[in-house]
Amino acid sequence: ASLADLRHAYLAPGNAGVLEDAGVAFSFSSFGLEKPEQFWPSARRAVEKGVSREGALAAMTVRPAELLGISETHGTLDEGKTANFIIATGDLFEKETKLLDVWVEGERYHLESIPELDLSGSWSVTGSPTGEMAAGEMAVGEMTMSLSSASPGKYKGTVSAGGKEADLKTVAFDEVSRRFHATFQGDSLGFDGMVRWTASLTGETLRGWGEYPAQDRVEWSAERVEAGDADDAEDANDSEEAEDADTAEDADPSTRNKTKEPVTLANIRPAMEYGREEQPEQPKHLLIRNATIWTMGPQGVLENADLYIKDGKVEAVGQDLREPRGAVVIDAEGKHVTPGLIDAHLHSGVDAVNEFGNAIVPEVRMADVLNINNIWMYRQLAGGLTTAHVMHGSANPIGGQNVHIKMKWGALSDELVIEDAPGTVKFALGENPKRVGTDRYPDTRMGVEQIMADRFQMARDYRARWNEWERTGEGLPPRKDLRLEALEDILNGDLLVQSHSYRQDEILMLMRLAEANGFRVKAFHHGVEAFKVAPELAEHGAGAVVWTDWSSFKIEAFDATVYNARLLHEAGVLTSLHSDNSQIASRMNWEAAKMVRAGMTPVEALSLITSTTAKLLGVDHRVGSLEKGKDGDFVIWSGDPLSTATKAEQTWIEGRRYFDLEEDALRRDAVDKERDLLIQHFLGDK
Repeated sequence: ASLADLRHAYLAPGNAGVLEDAGVAFSFSSFGLEKPEQFWPSARRAVEKGVSREGALAAMTVRPAELLGISETHGTLDEGKTANFIIATGDLFEKETKLLDVWVEGERYHLESIPELDLSGSWSVTGSPTGEMAAGEMAVGEMTMSLSSASPGKYKGTVSAGGKEADLKTVAFDEVSRRFHATFQGDSLGFDGMVRWTASLTGETLRGWGEYPAQDRVEWSAERVEAGDADDAEDANDSEEAEDADTAEDADPSTRNKTKEPVTLANIRPAMEYGREEQPEQPKHLLIRNATIWTMGPQGVLENADLYIKDGKVEAVGQDLREPRGAVVIDAEGKHVTPGLIDAHLHSGVDAVNEFGNAIVPEVRMADVLNINNIWMYRQLAGGLTTAHVMHGSANPIGGQNVHIKMKWGALSDELVIEDAPGTVKFALGENPKRVGTDRYPDTRMGVEQIMADRFQMARDYRARWNEWERTGEGLPPRKDLRLEALEDILNGDLLVQSHSYRQDEILMLMRLAEANGFRVKAFHHGVEAFKVAPELAEHGAGAVVWTDWSSFKIEAFDATVYNARLLHEAGVLTSLHSDNSQIASRMNWEAAKMVRAGMTPVEALSLITSTTAKLLGVDHRVGSLEKGKDGDFVIWSGDPLSTATKAEQTWIEGRRYFDLEEDALRRDAVDKERDLLIQHFLGDK
């Protein structure tokens, strides 16, 4: 399990208690549970973790009735209300309580126990981890496991080896799947921590895997050598005495199992691997010295130069800059510095990509579904990426509004957004929007064109109705339509069109359609045949956002060429590279390096993921080059940024260090330790 999953599993049971303390009304649901039988153990766990018993009971009675609007007839045991109730052996939130009867509208449903297979008896266990045991000399090769059952399905037992014994902490057996699970504290047998066994029962043999502290998984098996008698093994009194003994043991600090202690987790965001307790500090003055600096602006590439960042903005770039008092100084001798890399087309970090419900959906916004629980953002930072254009998918001829973000790992979703970036909207041509389904228009390429033309006319008609009403004031105003208003923004140039495309004919079609409706397409994305219409793109004023070498993965892409970006650039088309892929976005400098092989200069190649990308996205007033007044977004590289042997050592955004290679090594170690701590806690808490 990932650290994110483990953290969630540890913290989630306390969710109800937190809500109760905050005065928030809540209800329980069985949604997400694999089996209905898990509901009561989960509810009891919530009580253990802080919610009151009264609050927990209300969350499955009173609160749901209020939420569903049926509180007059359900939710409480009052005269005149529906006779829905349960009868149990005791407090519902006690572990040993059993449900006896469930009554629904006055009709009784008696619950009977289902007999289970009896595993009672003595089992000969074979199998142990390789290598040295934590306790030293004793190698455990063969053990004996004794199981006894005081009631159907309830087991206790011990594991013994070499004259030493350990109590089984948990034993579980599912009759349907015949899966066996057991855990025990292994210190007395030579293991420093909890041991977990899982196995499947076949006949009289258990066979499966054992997980030992600081060891690899090991195969193990057990043969039943002697059957036990559940009735003779332990009677009810013995069980009560054992429980009293357990209670006494828990009360004695010298015998208490350390894994029962609460785990203190740092309050990090996101609550997963590499999460931060707080945002990185922004030094007032930051000076990078003695680096090779690719400014991607008029100054070009400077050798043995300095970069001065003040209050998160570029203040100066040059040689022998004066060191401000109190400045944080980084000696980057032998290293290279570039602007932060930019990806013009990315889908990472969103809870949804396509709105399939309608063919035309420019009113939906990717900014509304940003999700900071996105490990790819951290990985992309590690590759020098600082800015991304997160786009709607290509299922719609006219899709949703895109969002420009900074990769501020650990920030809230709205803090990622570049507020003064221009609005953009996703269009899509070709196969994708027409193959979504045969039950939705359009179903052909010609339909894609005509539905766009039709909706633009609808938007103009919508504005005409509003103008008429505002002029005369007669009657009711037209109904407000967010979709048509977004289409108006496209016609007015307030929403810039960024269009998915492959073939030359569809690229020409959209340019002509746009010109007929009085606007321009800002850029064509993918554009594998864009080189064929490069002069027309330049004349229209459209940019191109392309792959380096993706080709032939579908018929539309058969004519792709690795020279696409170069040909477009030489034709005067504003050209950028993109990833359209979370993994590729973590190594965009490699994508640029491929363009050197295609004949572009190193500076031209790097511009495809920095300066020209910023211009194409309309954010070049903030990012894309290291010039005075722009954001302090930059990367310190171990060497030439266009070398595959180079690593991004530090990634800075607005004068804050969001990634550091040395810090990353420490974080990896911390992640492993926290993960092991939580695993041991869960094993000991069963």
